[in-house]
Amino acid sequence: MPDLSVRSDNLRDAFVAGLDWWRDAGVAEHVADEPHGWLKSREDPEKKPAAATESEPAPAPQAEQAFEKAGALKRFLGSESEGAHPGSSEDWPGDLATWQKWWMESDLLDPPGAFPRVPPRGAGGAQVMLIVDQPREEDGDALLQGRAGTLAANMLRAMGFAQDTRYFASTLPRHNLRPDWQALAGAGYGQLMVHHIALVQPKCVFACGDRVWSLLAHGTAQAPQSLTTIPLDSASIPVFAMPDLPTLLRSAAVRSQTWNRWLDWSDSPT
Repeated sequence: MPDLSVRSDNLRDAFVAGLDWWRDAGVAEHVADEPHGWLKSREDPEKKPAAATESEPAPAPQAEQAFEKAGALKRFLGSESEGAHPGSSEDWPGDLATWQKWWMESDLLDPPGAFPRVPPRGAGGAQVMLIVDQPREEDGDALLQGRAGTLAANMLRAMGFAQDTRYFASTLPRHNLRPDWQALAGAGYGQLMVHHIALVQPKCVFACGDRVWSLLAHGTAQAPQSLTTIPLDSASIPVFAMPDLPTLLRSAAVRSQTWNRWLDWSDSPT
């Protein structure tokens, strides 16, 4: 068959057919082969915002802007309408049952939030007290549910702690978005957790994550990296500082390192 593609009538028909094909496909604009700066701003790069006039208000200081963006817990800590938070150590309950009830009901601990308060789990005199920074979103009405709770239960069972010898606690009563841990330490939540430990009187404490380490160290005047015991009036409770449970869930290498550290720690003299 002879090649007729160079004939002018065939070229015209092919060109028109090509346009119709692209139009049917939804392409109705001119398409060029030259590259375009898709990552550049559409604004003229030479244009700069006009200088603020004297009539315009000055921008708020950075500290005030940060406070406006802070979560409800930080605003709660910064308020003075209800006194200091989490209250005076002299007013904290002196027995475990009363303290657990106070933990669920006191207005001094945190503001109302979208997530419910979660009680600690366990009984006094536990073999191990495992402390996390705060309840997780999926915990519901019981601390350490979901995958984190399964990991904690399996870990403690492998370490030789029976289910009825464990006590689970958190440094905050409910899940909070963007808590300011430095502000919490300064407000006395570390001392509050040490008071909780004194009421439970566990044989040892597992502090999960650097947030818990820093709070407990702040409560006992220790550096976080040297947190090895919780000094109480009755005794000093040994502390095993370990990564938080989400980190352990993500990394098999961290789980292995933690297990080896636990073996060394449990074999060392107390």
